[in-house]
Amino acid sequence: MAKRSSDFRPQPPVAFGAEDRVTSGALRYDRGMSGELFAQFQRFVDFTTEDKLALAQARQRLRPFFESVVDGFYGSLLQDKEAQAILDAESGRLERLRQYLRLWVDQLFCGEYDQAYFEQRARIGRTHVRVNLPQHLMFFGMSVIRRELVRVIIEARLPNADVVTSAVHKLLDLELAVMNDSYREDFVDRTQAVERLQFEQRLGESEHLATIGQVAASLAHEIKNPLAGISGAIQVLGSELSEAHPHKPIIEEALRQIDRLDAAVKDLLLYARPQNPTVARCDLSELVAESMILLRQEPAFQNVRIRCEGLTERHWGIVDPSQVKQIISNILINAAHACEGDGDISCALESDARVVRLRITDTGPGIKPDVLPRVFEPFFTTKARGTGLGLAICKRIIEAHQGVILIESRPSAGTRVTVEFPTVP
Repeated sequence: MAKRSSDFRPQPPVAFGAEDRVTSGALRYDRGMSGELFAQFQRFVDFTTEDKLALAQARQRLRPFFESVVDGFYGSLLQDKEAQAILDAESGRLERLRQYLRLWVDQLFCGEYDQAYFEQRARIGRTHVRVNLPQHLMFFGMSVIRRELVRVIIEARLPNADVVTSAVHKLLDLELAVMNDSYREDFVDRTQAVERLQFEQRLGESEHLATIGQVAASLAHEIKNPLAGISGAIQVLGSELSEAHPHKPIIEEALRQIDRLDAAVKDLLLYARPQNPTVARCDLSELVAESMILLRQEPAFQNVRIRCEGLTERHWGIVDPSQVKQIISNILINAAHACEGDGDISCALESDARVVRLRITDTGPGIKPDVLPRVFEPFFTTKARGTGLGLAICKRIIEAHQGVILIESRPSAGTRVTVEFPTVP
């Protein structure tokens, strides 16, 4: 007669190659398969009351054969070197596991497959995962158990052998689903742990950068006005000197250094206090052309050859024109610096029904693979001069426009920067 569910006593929860050393602690079922889902699976495989009754009635007839099932199981399993390493890891382990497997096989024919049964089987699966039993060995073990049980059902000459065999197949499918779900739970746990660690790292970096940004903004604000005063005073002094005066070059160099400081201060303020874009319907061809005209006066572009495509056509987007020109100028200046005074830059503009796409490609030395993932980090730069904020500011502006920026580069093969803005419908 089948045991009542209240009489079911979970046995040592190990079947294939792992012992449960946990004696306390609440089990978790909310993330994985639930008892309700286990019952639903029973309906899926058509595991009926008749199947349960057939298994329970066959229990006494099959019990004398369970030892041969255990022998056949471990005989097959020990042919695998990986399984041998697991089973031989500790003296006496194999005999304990054989005892647990006998109990596990016997419970297959208990006749009651309710919440208590499910929880005990789920615990077995979690134990396998906890001791790092490879998932393929679990599948292999279930296949061997299936084969051995079919064999002993035939040897026992049960009058309803076909019915019992069918019920065993259904039940082992359920067992496999529960154990396989334990590996899914473990994968979810590991994934969540990695994501949590990455989130905490990003949060720490963000807080660190926010602090740096606040300090930088305060310093930039304090520096800006005195710097303007110093620049004005030096210009007054320089205007009183003749072109032949020996101090004239010193005055000019001082003004150039002040301009560098002023540009750095502006970058700091722009990054720390970003402006929301004031968008309008604009032709990006015009914005690129205007940026080219202004940059032609820059020393970095004197010996750089620039080739443009697509500027004769109109490419409409909803953008802030001044911010987009700032992006274009920044990327082009980076490309010119990469060319180191002699190289080629291609600028291609195209659009479709979804985006306006700008590609700027240089023939410079490219970006090292270990540096490429960090190019958008604030204050990160490989240049001797600069704040490392240029691309960080560009990325922030582009994302404020609901656009994207992508950088592709290989050492000795140049760099391509692709910027996309939503197009006008």
